[in-house]
Amino acid sequence: MKQGVTHNMHYVAIVCPLQINEKVLRCKQWMKEQFGCVVALKSPAHITLVPPFWLEEAKQTQLQEVLGSFTSDLPETTINLEGFDHFRKQVLFINVKENMVLKELKKEAEAHFSEGFSNRIKKENRLFHPHITIANRDMKPSHFEEAWEYFSKKEFKETFSIKTISLLKLEEGKWNAIDRKMW
Repeated sequence: MKQGVTHNMHYVAIVCPLQINEKVLRCKQWMKEQFGCVVALKSPAHITLVPPFWLEEAKQTQLQEVLGSFTSDLPETTINLEGFDHFRKQVLFINVKENMVLKELKKEAEAHFSEGFSNRIKKENRLFHPHITIANRDMKPSHFEEAWEYFSKKEFKETFSIKTISLLKLEEGKWNAIDRKMW
């Protein structure tokens, strides 16, 4: 990053509807109350399409124009959330059932934003495993077993339709949706 130039973090995601966000928030609050986990509380419930990246503040308008130019022939699709899962002993999340439209949307969004900002946004090499995070970086490995014992016995089942992607920006320690686009 250039010295003296202000940079901000952004990412592109599907933001869950308010009623689902509230249910996810209760899970995140439980992790905060039990183990002091607060990182996941900084974001609304979402499915990441383009992971966080740094961008010069002066290019935010350009970024929003790239979002505005995003189009897809993909149909509106239903997202099914069912149960809890984890990545190793580091991340607890709500599972997103496999969805081919969502996978294709991820590819299209990643390609579109990478084309516009190839020096900042790189295509991921990892397999796409859509999920909604409950706890991550600040969950201590020693707390994982107790947290997993709790969530593995709980039920979570919700559905919602998507036809919109959102651009989020880190502002004062919290991720906020600053723009959205129907595809």
